[in-house]
Amino acid sequence: MQNGSAPQPKVAVIGAGSMGTGIAALCASAGMEVVLLDQDADAAARGVETQLKRGGFYLEEDAARISTGSDYALLEDCDWIIEAIFEDLSAKHSLYTAIEAHLSPTAIVSSNTSTLPLSALVEGVAPTRRERFAITHFFNPPKVMPLVELVVNSSTDETSTTADTLRRIIEVDLGKTALPCRDTPGFIANRVGCYWLACGVFRAREFDIDYALADAAFGRAFGIPRTGIFGLLDYIGLQLVAPIWNSLENALDPGDRMFSVPLGTDEFIAELVKRGHTGRSAGSGGKVSEGFYRGRDEVIGADFNYVARKSPEDPVIGLKDPREVMSTDSPGGRFARALFLNTLSYCCEVAPEIAEHVGLIDEGFRLGFGWKKGIFELADEIGLDWLITAYDTPPQLLVDAAAAGGFYPEGKVLSSSGEPLTPEVSAGVVTLATVREKAHTLLTSPAGALHLLDNNVAILDFHTPLNSLSNEAIALIHSTLDAIEPHAIAALVIGNDKPVFSAGADLPSLAAAAESASATEISAVLNAGSQALLGLKYCPIPVIGAVRGVALGGGFEMALACDRLVLHADARLAFPELNVGLYPGWTGTVALLSRLRAAGVSNAHQRAFNFITATRPAPNAFAARRDGLLRPTDVVLLSFDRILARALEEAAALAADYTPPADEFLPLYSGPALDREWPLENTTANDHAIAAQLARMYTGTGELTFRQFAEREVAFDVPLLLMPANVERALHMARTRKPLHN
Repeated sequence: MQNGSAPQPKVAVIGAGSMGTGIAALCASAGMEVVLLDQDADAAARGVETQLKRGGFYLEEDAARISTGSDYALLEDCDWIIEAIFEDLSAKHSLYTAIEAHLSPTAIVSSNTSTLPLSALVEGVAPTRRERFAITHFFNPPKVMPLVELVVNSSTDETSTTADTLRRIIEVDLGKTALPCRDTPGFIANRVGCYWLACGVFRAREFDIDYALADAAFGRAFGIPRTGIFGLLDYIGLQLVAPIWNSLENALDPGDRMFSVPLGTDEFIAELVKRGHTGRSAGSGGKVSEGFYRGRDEVIGADFNYVARKSPEDPVIGLKDPREVMSTDSPGGRFARALFLNTLSYCCEVAPEIAEHVGLIDEGFRLGFGWKKGIFELADEIGLDWLITAYDTPPQLLVDAAAAGGFYPEGKVLSSSGEPLTPEVSAGVVTLATVREKAHTLLTSPAGALHLLDNNVAILDFHTPLNSLSNEAIALIHSTLDAIEPHAIAALVIGNDKPVFSAGADLPSLAAAAESASATEISAVLNAGSQALLGLKYCPIPVIGAVRGVALGGGFEMALACDRLVLHADARLAFPELNVGLYPGWTGTVALLSRLRAAGVSNAHQRAFNFITATRPAPNAFAARRDGLLRPTDVVLLSFDRILARALEEAAALAADYTPPADEFLPLYSGPALDREWPLENTTANDHAIAAQLARMYTGTGELTFRQFAEREVAFDVPLLLMPANVERALHMARTRKPLHN
């Protein structure tokens, strides 16, 4: 359960298919009590087991929060009931009638439908329930996908109690984005995403290009996931193409341009499904996935036989600029140009029908289909004047955007009718960009800045790539510590708007120190970082880390130096230093040992040794807290967007009555050799040398203070970077960002 969260609803999910069980697992992982019902009670129980095998829970013990069965009487004390049965309107109506007698008057019911309109669904809902009925369309798998489309009853509005309650649960408790959608076919993401995919299939055939070229041409340059179009269809499952697209087309007006690319009745895909080539689902039971692609090395031919997949050859391959791709007169360039222009035109046409502003459509692409930027963001980047000249008749919304200064003019967003709007920020979301407008900047350098808020809480904001801890960033930490007293700073938050906390030490700086072959220079680099993090640990004010994305190596060491962490559940915490030719040298080995001992972990030295030498991250922040890598008071949230806001709240609360930690004593290890199991499989003699040195550092008699242990950590680490094999590791990692297993 997330620390300090408000009372959570009791949730019921009806329908134990892949989607229903995934939603149930997500809610249970968020700390909610869940009832999972199915006509077949055994199927519900099996669904929980399937989610355990698929990693649908953050912790296996979360599954204990789910009760399974088939009796609708189990719904009586549930606050939110999610219907997740198959897409059949009559079946859904029958279900709503059957469960109504078992629901509390205040219960909210929502459907997970992806295509059926709310106006049709509510016809089967009791009139007294209709204002507490909605659509909450999760994307699959629910634990991974960040999007939930929200459609509220047309008899109310988006500010109704039902909408507010669902939005809060979806965004705060479950950590997803609740995308407000109008009650239109396919809502937002599927409406535009299904057109893009269908258009991609038809344009590839029109331009006679193979699947691999189509996926590459409209791929990296446009910020599209590497699955591309045909790989994504395989991932969705080709057996779902006809049901999804036909259901969508059946709900659309006959004049909709979706009918120009009728994927639901595609004969080639139908034949693939008939032959069992259904994509990802064809790879169940340990078999290789068979669809448009078989595994990574084969592709389906026109005769339905698989042939070797060839690397596409086209001038657009390797280009990084989408406009350059579309300007290239080649099969790949012409395909990408047509697909982008068709998709942009369709989105412009349907925008007034499906969304208040273009930003919602872009969110549908980003969160529902994994695009790095939405179609309108890409259009601004490519250039609206250029795009207008690319059309014979440009869409009106594109013309309006050019006149307004872009789809995103001066911090605003274009409405679907062509007027600039100020976008709303979700309640509880704080960004450094907005906080900085009211803050006083105390320090600034190329490596970052220090901002002071009105309540005397300061934010340390790194500007380095991936918030890496370069020599300049370490110097900024020292300057920050020096600024505490003169500026009466009451608490310090480390964090910003980047999707990472810190990727660790600056690799070029570390590699340069290693290449110098100077123990003095290596020691200086390690000592500078060690002293900076010791300063954070023992400074007179509380330090809070706002951890999103990754905290690796020196970044994880910096996190461990904080008094409290607010972490996104999917934060990746690891010590990959072995791949660079050393072990953590900025207090990490000591801080980890201290954390494990405080958590009462038996064999703390061995556990610390194992975690450091494994180099693998903890599965998630919940698991890291359970295993003693984090404190029980560290806060884990599912909401990525609310990490900084919660960190600022924690900082202000801790500042009210804070006592700096005293220097603690930690014992050296005196048991059997810590590295007795080495060398492990897939490790080298050099890996063993680093592990053996770490074991020697931990081993001895008596005890040391934390500070003394940190000095010992550096002293034993320096010789490792003097070894030629580890110099090679450091240089290789700095050049390629890939480990060298020499």
